[in-house]
Amino acid sequence: MSHIGQNIKRIRSVKGLSQAKFAELFNLARPSVGAYEEGRAEPKIQTVVDIAHYFGISIDVLLTKELSVNDLYHLNMVNQKLDDFHKGIIPDKSKQLAKAKWVRVSDQVQYLVSHDKKDYVNNLPECTLPIYSKVKLRLFEMNGEHMVVDQQGIDRGDILICEQISDEISTVPENELVLLVNAKAIQVGRLNAEESLQLAPDNPNFKPILIDATEVREIWKVRSNLSLVLHAPKKLADKVSDVESRLLELMQRVDSIEKSSKD
Repeated sequence: MSHIGQNIKRIRSVKGLSQAKFAELFNLARPSVGAYEEGRAEPKIQTVVDIAHYFGISIDVLLTKELSVNDLYHLNMVNQKLDDFHKGIIPDKSKQLAKAKWVRVSDQVQYLVSHDKKDYVNNLPECTLPIYSKVKLRLFEMNGEHMVVDQQGIDRGDILICEQISDEISTVPENELVLLVNAKAIQVGRLNAEESLQLAPDNPNFKPILIDATEVREIWKVRSNLSLVLHAPKKLADKVSDVESRLLELMQRVDSIEKSSKD
């Protein structure tokens, strides 16, 4: 059974062509187009060839497959890319949605061993992100709660969108939020080099992580995160209570320092 009539109607609809305009394109009488679409007549083989060539569709597909709107949309995309290629137009990669490999918590131990193996990285799950980017990105699942303060920050299980930066940690700006891959662990924090090289947590209840620069294998800047946790906003009374608690803690620390200096 030929699908030519149905396909002509579908092509006209997708392209926004009236029967009269379609007929004009292929030197046909307008009633003939209606007859093709209603199955009352079949176009001549030369007309089929002309339609197939004009819209970039194979003759076999045009005759034997009922084309969907999705089929025609993808054909348009392919044809546009081919046209651009023949015209010497290079695609603007900055306008392409970014793709990134995803390192889940369950993958992190193996990632420490195989992060520099191309085959292993290529086989990691890949995600398309709703952002445009020219730079290399990678997704890491957050493991730990040291970057959460008052229900704000990066929660355990959040997806970190990371950009790979310099291999030299000495070139990374102070207080930059980074993810470091070393021989033993994947660690996240704010780079602090005042006394010794360390990653500082946002949550003051956690201690900084000391870093051996010689063991760092990869340095990733944390650009953003996709949170999987939705916190309700804190009430004003809770916020005031938090401020009072922190102020009391600060005063106690000052008193302790003053007593130590007197002793």
